[in-house]
Amino acid sequence: MGTVEGTPSVPMAPLAHPQTVRLRRRPVLRRATRALAVALAGALGAGVLLPGSTRAQGPAMPDPAAQQIDIGQQWFRARCVECHEKGDLTNANFQLKWSGQSALDLVDLIQRTMPDDEPGALTRGTYVAIVTYLMKLNGMSAGTAMLASDSTALRGVRLEFARTAAQTPPH
Repeated sequence: MGTVEGTPSVPMAPLAHPQTVRLRRRPVLRRATRALAVALAGALGAGVLLPGSTRAQGPAMPDPAAQQIDIGQQWFRARCVECHEKGDLTNANFQLKWSGQSALDLVDLIQRTMPDDEPGALTRGTYVAIVTYLMKLNGMSAGTAMLASDSTALRGVRLEFARTAAQTPPH
């Protein structure tokens, strides 16, 4: 142990390594940030008025299926519209081709072939979210539960569109 110059002989403890100190502070900051986020989410979910807010109730929390569809829509806008127009994926040809097939078939095809410049670059969950968005665009009911990413669950979901070419009256 050393002493400080100009002071009586006061023993000093060796200083901790800066990384050790930094590592000890991070969990505290993470816990504080997490606690703030949880408190804010709880306040919003409980309808608590926040400063500057004029609504009597908090915003409605979307169900998990709606959140998944929203994520799919965002990814579709970010990556898919470069090559595909929305109409290409909601027309009678698309609906006839995919009607009766499983969601797994569509997810697997998109994952193997898209995006064109990087097939398979997105996560499985992202591909599933894009498919839920396509299902909504084609009139399928989303329900309130998220579509699971596992193959067994996807295989059990049949693509049945509300309006297919077979149901469309002739012009």
